Amino acid sequence: MEIGFLVKTGAALMISLFLLILFVLVPKNSKKKPKQKKEKKEEQKIEISYDDFSFDDLRALVRNRKISNEDLSKVVDAILKNYSHIPNKMGIRKHPDFDKYVDFIVHLVRHPNTSKELILKVDKELRRINPSYEKELNDALSMALKSLGV
Repeated sequence: MEIGFLVKTGAALMISLFLLILFVLVPKNSKKKPKQKKEKKEEQKIEISYDDFSFDDLRALVRNRKISNEDLSKVVDAILKNYSHIPNKMGIRKHPDFDKYVDFIVHLVRHPNTSKELILKVDKELRRINPSYEKELNDALSMALKSLGV
């Protein structure tokens, strides 16, 4: 009697497992066209304000090689608006935070969606606001351009 009960229970479990796999794992045929999905994604594009981001977050966005030219321009504008002042030199030595700006310049120059206008805008603004770092900024830009082989 126990063997019969075990066989019936096992068969019921196998059938329920088969039905579960059939309904859950088998993809359902959708009647939606791919064009409709793309249109919805374009409509749902959200405008992001980069003004609330920290300098390190904005640098991380510049390092992202998949960001578009338009978004890259917005990120650069936010950096120039909020973080364009480099801390003063400590005597003749540059401030330790200056290395973050060098990193930003190098990644901006090496970014696939950057433009020469954007690079020149950053260079011009940083030199205008930080005249004591003019030589260092020139060196950073030269280093970034040399890394491209230009």
